[in-house]
Amino acid sequence: MTESAADAFAVPLSLPCEHGLLHGRLTQVAAAAGLVILAHDCAANDVRDEILAGRLRRAGLSTLSIDLLARQEEQFADVHNNVPLLARRLIDFLDLVRKRMLIGELAEQPLGLWAAHATAPAAVRVAALRDHDIAAVVCLGGLIDLAGMLYLRTLAAPLLVLVEETDARLVVSNSRALQEVHEPKALKLIPEIGIEFAASTGFEIASDEASVWFSEHFGAVSSVGGRQNLS
Repeated sequence: MTESAADAFAVPLSLPCEHGLLHGRLTQVAAAAGLVILAHDCAANDVRDEILAGRLRRAGLSTLSIDLLARQEEQFADVHNNVPLLARRLIDFLDLVRKRMLIGELAEQPLGLWAAHATAPAAVRVAALRDHDIAAVVCLGGLIDLAGMLYLRTLAAPLLVLVEETDARLVVSNSRALQEVHEPKALKLIPEIGIEFAASTGFEIASDEASVWFSEHFGAVSSVGGRQNLS
C-alpha cells in the first residue's frame, strides 16, 4: 500500500485534559497486522514520529500518533519527566481505542506502544498495567527504570529497547533495568541518529527494528487467538 492510500484512512482524535486538549492522528492500513500507538510528550505531533509512522504503515501496520501534553503545558517545569501523568494520559488514549474496538468502530487487533526518550518509562508502566491490551513495546532511548521496578518485573509484553551506541550511560542503565524484565526482551544498539534524523542510518535501523518487532509479536498474538481481551 502506498502512503497516499494509507492517508485516506486518517482520522483525528482528541481527549480533554486539565489544560486543554490532547490530539492524536489515527491512520489505518487495510489488513494491518496491528495498531502501533506512538506517544510523545509535545503539544504538536512530533515530526520524527510522523516519519516513523509512515515507515510503520509501509510495513503493514496501522498507527496512532498521540500528544501526551497540551500546548499550554509546555511551559510547566519538568512536566516532560512526569511519568505518572504521561502514563495516565496514555491509558486514556488506550481506553479510547479499546472503546472504539468494543463498539465496532475500529477492528479488534493487536496493539503496540512506541515511545522515545522521556515517554519510554511511561509506555513501559502502561504496558505493565494493561498486560492484556498490549502485545509489544518498543522504546528508543529513555531510562526505562524510571517506570519503576514493580512495573518492569510485572511487564508481560515483549520489550525492545533501542539505544544509540554512543550513549554509554543509557546502554548501562537500560541493560541493568532489563534484568528485571522476565518476558521476551532485547536491547539493540543503533548508530547515533543525530539532528538530521530522517536521513540518518540510525533512524532507518530503528524504524526497521521496530517494524520487525511489532510485526513478529503481533503475528504471535494473532496465531494463538490473542493474549488481549478486548471483548
